[in-house]
Amino acid sequence: MKGKNAMKNKISSKIVAFLLILIIVATSGMPLYAKETGDKANSFRYENGQPIIKAVPFATLSPNAWKKIDGKYYSSDGSVIEGAVAKGIDVSHHQGRVDWKKAKEDGVEFAIIRCGFGMNQTKQDDAQWLNNVKGCEENNIPYGVYLYSYADTVEKAQSEAEHVLRLIKGHTLTYPVYYDIEEKTVLNKLTAEQLGKIAATFVNKVKAEGYQTGIYSNKSNFETFLTDSQFSQWNKWVAQYNSPSCTYKGTYQIWQAADTGTIDGVNGAVDIDFAMKTISSSDNNPGTSTEKPATSATKPTTTAAKNNTRPAPVKLRIPTIKVKSSAKKKAQIIWNLKGNGVKYQVYYSTKKNKGYKKAATINSSKGKATVKKLKSKKKYYFKVRCSKTVKGHTYYSAYSKIKSIKIK
Repeated sequence: MKGKNAMKNKISSKIVAFLLILIIVATSGMPLYAKETGDKANSFRYENGQPIIKAVPFATLSPNAWKKIDGKYYSSDGSVIEGAVAKGIDVSHHQGRVDWKKAKEDGVEFAIIRCGFGMNQTKQDDAQWLNNVKGCEENNIPYGVYLYSYADTVEKAQSEAEHVLRLIKGHTLTYPVYYDIEEKTVLNKLTAEQLGKIAATFVNKVKAEGYQTGIYSNKSNFETFLTDSQFSQWNKWVAQYNSPSCTYKGTYQIWQAADTGTIDGVNGAVDIDFAMKTISSSDNNPGTSTEKPATSATKPTTTAAKNNTRPAPVKLRIPTIKVKSSAKKKAQIIWNLKGNGVKYQVYYSTKKNKGYKKAATINSSKGKATVKKLKSKKKYYFKVRCSKTVKGHTYYSAYSKIKSIKIK
């Protein structure tokens, strides 16, 4: 009898202990799912976490492939890419340490940076995230970010959104936050409706914090897996290689045209991207970004582009600024540009490469702004960018060079 009672007591103790663990987890906000381990991506681009590099015979490429000549961007076969307004690259730890000054000099006009992968675990932050953000900000290269998703439940998607928000806090993005949905193990086991709910969970949480959002995948995935009606309302970044143009029939904002590009300052192959004029009548769908890069562009000649009502992008110059401590706890920022309808957004921070807050938006005619209620004897950093709204669409310049001053 004693033996049976002892056994019952042991079982009861284990049950109580298990229930206590569940209570602790539930009340602490810890997820009930297991932590993810490792970046073992398998998709059209990756095999067990490593990029799949497919050689492109040099003879198939035009000498002008992916170049910008006289304001026009050229495709792999030497034809003009209709509707392209800017050339960029997307990078992750696979490219190692990028020399962003050289990349900009070689024609890079924007970047999409991988911030990490999977759920909100610091070990899953991209190893080059901070270096890439710093490089873009110091060289006035507009950028957005992406996160590689492994989410197969809405709970995991929630954690992935928190992952991105933790990393981009304090940074000013010009391009959207893209949700990278390409993992085969996820696509092959979920329905289109389930994928739509997962994407909506991520997008809605990030948008609620004031960021533009979008979905990344390749043309085939958008046409085969990401077909739920919800996907029609979101910005899209579409990958399609070995083609002189993107043939995706829906609305998209960026075309990832190649994964074998070469750019000064980047080690090895790198993806080449083109920001596009919206080329579909569904341009006004909720979620479509109105923050277009301010770059010069050629007029599109395709039928869809001719019918597009979006105004041509506005070319805005990058302001040059001066900063002085005008009075106690104040700083005066002065810029050199003035223009009809142009406004200037003034940002400040106590750290050079992060934590910037918008102090004011000023009409161009004033040519200066005063930031008040700063802390005496403390060093502050300042930067300014131009903005102009045309027919309801707002365009932005790159940021000025960062200037610093110690406050009186």
